[in-house]
Amino acid sequence: MNINLTQFKNTKIYFFITLLTFVIYGNSINNEYAIDDNIVVEGNQLVAKGFKALPEIFKSRYSSDKKQEYEYRPTVIASFAIEKQFFSKLPASQTIKEKKRKDKLTQANISHFINVLLYALTCILLYKLLLTIFKEYNILLPLLTTLLFLVHPLHTEVVANIKSRDELFMLLGIILALIWFIKFAELNQYKYLAFAFIAILFALYSKRNAIMIFGLAPIVLYYVKADYKKIGIVFFSMVLVFIVSILIKKGLLTGKSTRNLLFFENPLFYQGSLLDRITVALYCSWFYLEMLIFPINMSFYYGYNQIPMADFSYWQVWAAILFFVPLGVYGFIQFIKRNPLGLGILIWLGVMLGVINVFFPIVGIAADRYTYAFSLGFCIVVAYLLVKYFKVEIFEQNIKIKLPSTMIILVMIISIVYSGRTIARNSDWHDYMTLYTTDIEHLTESAKAHALLANTLYPMVVREVQLNPQSQQAANDVKKLIYHFNEALRIDSTYATTWNNLGSVYVNYIRDFNQAITYCKQAIKYNPNYLEAHFNVTYSYIQLNNVDSAYQYALRVVEIDPDYVKIYELFNNFLIKNNKIEEGINDLIALSKVAERKKNIYVSIANLYSVNANGNYTNSIEYFEKAYQEDPSDKVLCKHLANLYKLTGNQKANEYLMKCK
Repeated sequence: MNINLTQFKNTKIYFFITLLTFVIYGNSINNEYAIDDNIVVEGNQLVAKGFKALPEIFKSRYSSDKKQEYEYRPTVIASFAIEKQFFSKLPASQTIKEKKRKDKLTQANISHFINVLLYALTCILLYKLLLTIFKEYNILLPLLTTLLFLVHPLHTEVVANIKSRDELFMLLGIILALIWFIKFAELNQYKYLAFAFIAILFALYSKRNAIMIFGLAPIVLYYVKADYKKIGIVFFSMVLVFIVSILIKKGLLTGKSTRNLLFFENPLFYQGSLLDRITVALYCSWFYLEMLIFPINMSFYYGYNQIPMADFSYWQVWAAILFFVPLGVYGFIQFIKRNPLGLGILIWLGVMLGVINVFFPIVGIAADRYTYAFSLGFCIVVAYLLVKYFKVEIFEQNIKIKLPSTMIILVMIISIVYSGRTIARNSDWHDYMTLYTTDIEHLTESAKAHALLANTLYPMVVREVQLNPQSQQAANDVKKLIYHFNEALRIDSTYATTWNNLGSVYVNYIRDFNQAITYCKQAIKYNPNYLEAHFNVTYSYIQLNNVDSAYQYALRVVEIDPDYVKIYELFNNFLIKNNKIEEGINDLIALSKVAERKKNIYVSIANLYSVNANGNYTNSIEYFEKAYQEDPSDKVLCKHLANLYKLTGNQKANEYLMKCK
C-alpha cells in the first residue's frame, strides 16, 4: 500500500490518539475505587477540604498514619483536592449492587476520566517528543512507537488505578522536560531551560522515580547531536533543580519519611547480599520481558513469594543473562552510532535497572506500573524492528512510502490483541473485591494478595452477619477468610497482622478461643506491642474463665495504649465478676504513674471505686477530678462530676455546672 505521509497532519494524529485512548480505556471510567485509593483519595480528610487544603497539602506527606509517613508527592494529592472542590456533591462511589439499581456518576468516575485524559495527553506529548528525537526520519517511526505505547496492556494499572496518577504525572513531567531540553539545545534560549526546570520539579513532586531524568536527558541530547557544552548545562540545571526540590521539601516538611516494610513486600529488605539482589534482578528482567511481549496474568500486587528470591538454580536467571547482556552491549554500540534501535535499548534497559532490585530492594519486588517508563524503550525497539524487517524507508525525504500489506496486517493484529487485553483488564479494576478475587486465581503465592482479599472481605462479613446472623453466604465467606489468612501465613509466617486477624475470626465467628489465643500469641511474638492481639487474647481468656491470664493481658493492653477505650468496660466487668476490684484499682493506679496519657485510666479507677461506694463517692470523685484535669474540654465528664457533687450535697456542683456550659 502506497501512503503519502503529508496527509497525516498533526491535528489529525492528536485527534486519533485521543479517540483511540478513550476507545481502549473508556470502560475504565465507570470503575470505582480500588487498591491504595483509600490511602490518597477515598476517605482522605485532607483531600476532602478542596482548595482550602492546598497549602496544607504542600506541607504534608503523600500519606501518613500512626505507624508510618510516606514520601512527598504533593502534586498528586493536590489534583485530588481540586477534583473534590468541584465534584464533592457526587456520591464517592457505588457498589456493583447499587449500580444495578441505578448507575450514578461518582467522584471515582471523575477521577478515572481524568486519568484517561492524562494518558491521552501523555501519548500526544510522547509523539511530539519522538518527532523531535527522530527528526531525521519521517513520521512513521514516531507514530508506530506511540501507537504501540498507547495500546500496551501493561499500562492498564497506571490508567485504571486512580492512585497511580503519580506515574502519569511523573512521565508527563519527564516528557515535557525532554522536549524543552531539546529546544534549548537547538535554539539556545534559556527560557526552555526554565520550562524544563518546572517540569522536572513537577515530576519529582509526583514521584521520586523521576530521578531517571538524570540518565534520560543526556542520552537523548547525545542522540539528537546536541553539543557537549549544552549537555553539560542541562545536567548542571538538573542537579540544581534536584537540590532546590530537596531544599523546598525540607523547608515545608518536618521529620523523615518512614515506611514499615514487611518481609513479604520484599525479603531483600531483611536479608540477602549484592549477589542475591543481582539474581533477583535478572529474574525480574526476564519476568518483565515476558510481560512486555504479552501480559497474560497482570496483577495488582506480586511480592513474596509470587516473585521468588531467585538464585542461579532458576532458568530465568540464565535466560536473562544470555538475552540481556548481549542486548545491552549491542544496544550501546548502536546508540553510539545514533541508531534508533540503540536509543530504544538504552531507554529500556537503563530505566529498568532502577526497578529490578539490583541497586536497592523494590516494594512488591515487581509491579506492572514499574514498566510504564521503560516500556517506551521497548516500543521504540519493536517499532524500529518492524520497519526494518519489512524494509520500509523511514528517512525524512521519503514522503511517499510503500507499506507491505503483511506489515499493516501484523500491526493491526498487535494493536487489536493488545487493545482487547487492555479493555478486558480494565473491568478487573472495577473495585477492591473485583480486583482481588479476579487476580487471586493466579496470585496463589502472594502473601499480601491473600491477606488483602481476606482483610477486604472481613468487614463485608461483619455487615452480613449483623443483617442476617444465619446467612449461609456469611458462613461461606468465613471459610474464605480462614483459607486466605492461612494461605498468607503459609507463604510468610512472620505477618503479625494476619495472625491477629485469623485469631479474631476464631473469636468472633468460630468461637474457638483456645485456637484464637494460639494465633494471636503468634501475632504478639512478631509484634510485642500489638494492641489488638493483646485485646483478643484478653477477651479469649475471659471467655475461657482463665482469670490470671486474662488479668495480666488486660493490664498489658492498658500499658500499650491507655486510650484504648474498649479494654476498660471489659476489664472492669471482669474485675467485678471475679471480686478483684481492689487488686485492679491498685494495678491501674500503678500504671497511671508511668503512663503518658492518664485520663482513661483515672476514669476506670473512678468507676471501680463507685462499685462499692455505698454512698461515699470521695475516692471516685478524686479520680474523676484527675481525669477532668487531664482533659478540661470533656463536657460529659464535667457533667458527671457535677451530678456526683450534687448527689453528695457538695456546693462544687454549681461550679462544675458553670464549667460545662
